[in-house]
Amino acid sequence: MSPRHGSGLEGIWRIGPVRLLTVVGVGYLTVVLTLAAVSSDLDGGQPTAAGGPPSTGAVRADEGYHATTAPTPSTPVDAPGDVRVGSAETRSAAPPAAPPPAPPAHTTPPAPLVVTSYEAESAANGLANIRIYTCPGCSGNKKVGNIGRGMGTLQFNGVTARTGGSATVTIAYVNGESPRVGQVSVNGGPPMTLTFPGTGGWSSVGTMVVTVPLRPGPNTLKMFNPNSAAPDFDKIKVSVR
Repeated sequence: MSPRHGSGLEGIWRIGPVRLLTVVGVGYLTVVLTLAAVSSDLDGGQPTAAGGPPSTGAVRADEGYHATTAPTPSTPVDAPGDVRVGSAETRSAAPPAAPPPAPPAHTTPPAPLVVTSYEAESAANGLANIRIYTCPGCSGNKKVGNIGRGMGTLQFNGVTARTGGSATVTIAYVNGESPRVGQVSVNGGPPMTLTFPGTGGWSSVGTMVVTVPLRPGPNTLKMFNPNSAAPDFDKIKVSVR
């Protein structure tokens, strides 16, 4: 006689040991498959072993990841002629640095020009075989004549220059005739031949300007002419530094 089915543990044991093992095995397999499915669903939403976030689906904030943003587009290449604000093309070129001003050159100012007059009839001069004449138009109303043609010579002594160099000499002379020739020698050097035009009378004074070299200190200027008569002389005026 077959056992009767019932409820509770008594009923279970009544179905037989083979059936009981079959029921328990099927139940265990069902539980395992269910746990496997749940575990598969959980693994699908977690990051992979590589450590990166999943390519799809939302990322939970408590897992240490941030929301995925759209990729930054690459910077487009500027079109020809385009200038970006703030780029090197828009910046003004720095002006070149001005060189420092050069220091003023130290120059020594030239010595002031000294103008000195020397009278022809002065006793300080060399008056060999000359003759002193009265001359209303001359400085000091006197002049020196009888110079040249083997007669006399006039030498100005003590013509002083503080520094060596060229000096301007203004010769005041008197010539009532046609041009006469005279010679000038400085410090006994080679003579300079000069032609003195007529002044219109023996009391009228004319001037001739020459440039002569002087040495520092006293100098001599000699008036003569070994070949013909020279003019009469009133004075000389020397401009020298």
